[in-house]
Amino acid sequence: MTEALAVDQRIETCLDARAMQAVLQKTLPACASGALSIDSISISKVRRSSSRQRNPNPLTLCYELSLRDLASGRTSTETYYGKVYRDGTASDVANDIQVQCVPSLDLLLWRWPADPGLPQLPALLDLQQTCPWWGKAAEQVVALRHVPEDRATLRYSRRTSKGEEHLYAKTFCDGRASAVHERFRYFWTMSQLGAQFPVVAQPLAHHPETHTFWQSQAPGVPLVQIVGGSGEAGLPDRVAHALSLMHAAPLSLAGPLPRDRVHALTEVRRRQKKISRTVPELELRVARLADALEIASRQLPEPPIGLIHGDCHPEQFWVAHGQVVLFDFDEFALGDPMEDLAAFVTKVSLLSGGPAFATAMLAAYSRHAPTRFDGRRLHWHLAVQQLLQAGRAFVFQVPDWHSQIESRLSRAESLADQLLLECSP
Repeated sequence: MTEALAVDQRIETCLDARAMQAVLQKTLPACASGALSIDSISISKVRRSSSRQRNPNPLTLCYELSLRDLASGRTSTETYYGKVYRDGTASDVANDIQVQCVPSLDLLLWRWPADPGLPQLPALLDLQQTCPWWGKAAEQVVALRHVPEDRATLRYSRRTSKGEEHLYAKTFCDGRASAVHERFRYFWTMSQLGAQFPVVAQPLAHHPETHTFWQSQAPGVPLVQIVGGSGEAGLPDRVAHALSLMHAAPLSLAGPLPRDRVHALTEVRRRQKKISRTVPELELRVARLADALEIASRQLPEPPIGLIHGDCHPEQFWVAHGQVVLFDFDEFALGDPMEDLAAFVTKVSLLSGGPAFATAMLAAYSRHAPTRFDGRRLHWHLAVQQLLQAGRAFVFQVPDWHSQIESRLSRAESLADQLLLECSP
């Protein structure tokens, strides 16, 4: 108990921007020497884990420091990625990867872009990287997304007579770039056959030596800006059609790990344990919910296994000249298409006009892909999604995560109870 309390205290300190401002002012060499002053700190990309077995790091996060040069008065910003360890092992790891260590917090820090999992990042940030396609260096490069030690998406920009132009590079800690590049090549080829197919950003190259693939920019407007508007009456149908075509794509495009019913139930039990550890007073409720979902799963028809997106939510869809544009093919897998629909509906329903959009999209999908659509399997995946989102509220430390867990759990319970009634003889 003493050790757990100590870990919790360290975590709370690491999540306190004011406390960390004082800690880092004394820890970072340039600040401790008196050359720089930390004016403020903002915290982002927070992820918490309550599992000792699966994760040695109970907390990972990023600190963005606003710095002031005490001699010149100039200001600047620096970003540091932090990992909290449980057992005083941060200093041992620091010796291996040459990063900053805060022993009192068992905290490891490294400064962007010196990511030990992505050693190619500094070279990719060179503006000359765009020369093979533009014939000249980019004017700017920014990291749109960065999952430390795992992957990053970089956007290169230049000004032209037609406006700003972009190129994109997505880089990984392993060989995933090859598979993602092949998926985009397939859908790019299909998009050239006619307007009935969804659009994707044109794939340009795959560089295995840096685990990176390159793309041009995609056209269009984000779907989340259009849902609920008056000018896109047929949009739910087009989104449904795009999803049905993606689900009909070759199974060879899927990743190696299936997202079948066994996978889904494993995730259910994992979230059960996570929520029980995080909010012990919910232990019995979440256990009953997990049991209900497992019982209901045995009474459902076997799904027609197909290619699924695996990370299907409204931000992965844009619209360009009436055509749907698809993004982010990292998580392709073999699974139940109803999982994609449930994940999409769960998120789109939070938008203004989203519930009506979701209803119309589901009806359209059932017309476009009647052999894949099943209302009871969809209902089951909707309940699972609510449970998964309840667990993520803690993992990503969303504001008021405790009440978020409670509300998500209540929705999942209601869906599961209704499903058991539908499945009963």
